[in-house]
Amino acid sequence: MANVTQHIHIERPELWTLQLQVEPGRISYTLHNRHEANSLTWGEITLDEGASSPLKAVEDAVYDNPALLDDFGSVNILVHSEHFVVMPHEQAHESALFELLAAAYPDMEGEPALDTLPQCGVCIAFEAMTGLIPFLQRTFNMPAIHHHLHALCEHFCGVNSGSSISRMFLNLRPGTMDMVVYTKGRLEIANTFRFRSTHDAAFFALQAWECCHMDRQRDELQLAGDRRVRDELAPELRRFIAYVMPAIYPARAMQLSHDAMQAPIDLIYLALCE
Repeated sequence: MANVTQHIHIERPELWTLQLQVEPGRISYTLHNRHEANSLTWGEITLDEGASSPLKAVEDAVYDNPALLDDFGSVNILVHSEHFVVMPHEQAHESALFELLAAAYPDMEGEPALDTLPQCGVCIAFEAMTGLIPFLQRTFNMPAIHHHLHALCEHFCGVNSGSSISRMFLNLRPGTMDMVVYTKGRLEIANTFRFRSTHDAAFFALQAWECCHMDRQRDELQLAGDRRVRDELAPELRRFIAYVMPAIYPARAMQLSHDAMQAPIDLIYLALCE
């Protein structure tokens, strides 16, 4: 596998933050110096489909890119998993969450993992690929390992703190979308949906809108992620919802890089949650 990070040379890695997103078929990364403006660099490593196992593909991708293995000051990792359950902190005992996860997904083949979202006041129990979490923990420097919805939920929880209106945020990719809904600043929905067409995506969004009793003339729906999917979906949603708009790009992100908008948005949100 190619070393796609060979251009990266960092003299004092202890001042830098490494962020990874492990998802089907690829690993995305960002690196930034918390004390240096416009320091962000990012990229994507394609996983080897011919590897002997999905875990081996992740291991090979990491080991073939030694620039990721420096002794960074902080390491944050998002793990994509569509098998998960969300519960409020006060009800989120680990054993109970893992039992609920097993009941929700009786055919689960991976290992349970737990993520705490302090701003939102919830925990996410999720299925991780067998062996992935131990590999990440022993390979990186004390990494914080999170479910893939962590950054989206925590970032927009801060955005909606004290808000008197309800908002839905959709983070769009070809064929999938992450959805978080806040009503009066409180997290109401956090989920990931697969869709075959933008009609399906619009249907899921509108059904969730109705379930949360959101106001079609007053509340907001904000779109982030893949521009092509956004451009296709927005007109359909505007037939029913008055305020459909691109998610406001965080001004703080531009301190990381002048062209931070090109980087993976989940990792940008994660960086701003530090």
